[in-house]
Amino acid sequence: MPTGTCPECEADVHVDTDADKGEIVDCEECGVQLEVVGLDPVELDIVEEEELDDDEDEDEY
Repeated sequence: MPTGTCPECEADVHVDTDADKGEIVDCEECGVQLEVVGLDPVELDIVEEEELDDDEDEDEY
């Protein structure tokens, strides 16, 4: 099973052999969500939670 390195805690994160770019995996050590951004070798990046500004617009009505 291929592994990548968690950019948060540097633990080895196992990725399915049929994983595609854009898939989300969880680091078992620190629990952060990671996106598969490379496959050969496996590269992982932290998933940033997007703040939704649209909610503020809806409150104005």
